[in-house]
Amino acid sequence: MTNIPRIELDIGYHDSRLPQDEQRFTQAARWIADRGGWQRLFASIAIVDDATMQQLNSQRLGHDWPTDVISFVLDGQPGAVEGEVIASAETAERTSARVGTTAGDELLLYVVHGLLHVAGLDDITPEQALAMRRAEQECLRHLGVPSAAEHLHRWHEIEE
Repeated sequence: MTNIPRIELDIGYHDSRLPQDEQRFTQAARWIADRGGWQRLFASIAIVDDATMQQLNSQRLGHDWPTDVISFVLDGQPGAVEGEVIASAETAERTSARVGTTAGDELLLYVVHGLLHVAGLDDITPEQALAMRRAEQECLRHLGVPSAAEHLHRWHEIEE
């Protein structure tokens, strides 16, 4: 019998330009926890606008510009992972028009990316970045995102 990971998400919508998507965020978190062998995944997810993202990015990382997503790993217990994901709905809306996906699917990609970081993946080296892109693609495919097969774009190629 397979243990089903326990998922707890605290999702805050601080930008209302896109529909709320708790179901897909939860499905993504469950897939990520299962893939990583985690018994529990706890995450706070905040959906914000670019002005808020720039402020948080500046305060927390020293980068004075808006970005698509930032994430932070918090202390977890054995078998558990805990973290925070902040994603920009405004950036998702703008980027989706350029890359040919829906804004909701683009925002889902940002949340998946942040949750993968929380679960221990990184994307600093080219090898890590490729592994991250593949995990994103697998998760999006699992969730039935139509553009998942094309979602291996590099983050720096879509930034303005």
